[in-house]
Amino acid sequence: MEKKSVLSQKQNELKGHMAAYRALPEYILDGISALLQYVINPKTAKARAKFLPVDVAEQYLEAFPSFWLSGSIIALFTFLIGWLVSYFTAYQLTDNELKLMLWSSFTGALALIVNKVNIRTFLNTFRRSCVDRMLRASDIEELNSWLEKNFRIWLPLLSGLVVGPLLGRILYNSWLAAQTDPTMFHIGPYITIVLSCIQAVWVAYYLYPFYVAFPTRLNQYRFDLYAYDPSSSEVIGQLSRLLTFILYATIAYIVQLTVGLTYIGVLNTADPLPIIIFSVFVWAPTVVLYAAGQFQLSNVITFAKWKALNEVQSKIEELYGSTKMPDKATLEHIEKLMNYHDRIKNTPNSALDFRTGLNFLNSLLFPILAFFLKDVTSFIANITGN
Repeated sequence: MEKKSVLSQKQNELKGHMAAYRALPEYILDGISALLQYVINPKTAKARAKFLPVDVAEQYLEAFPSFWLSGSIIALFTFLIGWLVSYFTAYQLTDNELKLMLWSSFTGALALIVNKVNIRTFLNTFRRSCVDRMLRASDIEELNSWLEKNFRIWLPLLSGLVVGPLLGRILYNSWLAAQTDPTMFHIGPYITIVLSCIQAVWVAYYLYPFYVAFPTRLNQYRFDLYAYDPSSSEVIGQLSRLLTFILYATIAYIVQLTVGLTYIGVLNTADPLPIIIFSVFVWAPTVVLYAAGQFQLSNVITFAKWKALNEVQSKIEELYGSTKMPDKATLEHIEKLMNYHDRIKNTPNSALDFRTGLNFLNSLLFPILAFFLKDVTSFIANITGN
């Protein structure tokens, strides 16, 4: 009883911490929302003891301004900084530069929003469905320590300020190369792109721990699964939906990124090298990460299945060894256990139906592959002169 009490206490502590964790993009979006609330609804804002609501998941029940509004303000602010710099330097922005600035401002703010949605989905899934199913206090302590380390603010902040300007320069140079005058360089559009890239790097910082490293940690934890068909357990279903949701949200953003880079001329058939790089380093890892996450879930299911199978096998061996010549009742009991063993063994090892997963990957990979091959063919034709 004391052990269950300790486990329950650890579970409640972890859920409390999960309610308060914020990634850096969330601090930015929620900070702007809090400022808006002080302007729009100062009574509600002042009634709160802290500047930001403690429970992030429940803050929108308090008439807290939407993160979509905050994201729109960030996009507008990012665009206006570049536009004002151009205005005060007496530079007339071209239509292409305006398109570049509008797209990059929108894309940077959208990256913050996608990150917030994914992080909230991640934390809420564990907080509401998975933590109570964790069986070991040591697992809960380890997960809590891991989350605390990965929600530190200074590392993503510093990485964005260092890598963002470098990424912005690469993107701006790629855009310049597609222009009629590739030698032109203007500080206004460049500043907007750099600010957007800083936001994107802040978001990218969370990709590795939460979407790459964490799925590989799943098989380290012990969950309370339905022993006779682990793949049908609520925890497995919730984790599978979590991985699928994050994939869909990420792909939606990448599609927007692909269309936008094509629209502003960075991705084009005249120079397919950026397309090849984009496919290899953006599209391909996204699919691989999803497959890796499902593989780790499969490991969790397989572990639980073998635990149940080993228990049934031990009972069968115990019955066989209980007497030199089993009687009819014992043989019938053994036969039922063997049938039961086979039923457990034949349950799925994955949270996904194989055909459904295959159809999904086909629908995702074939258009990418066709797009990739078309531009490789164009690239080869340009080199050979055919």
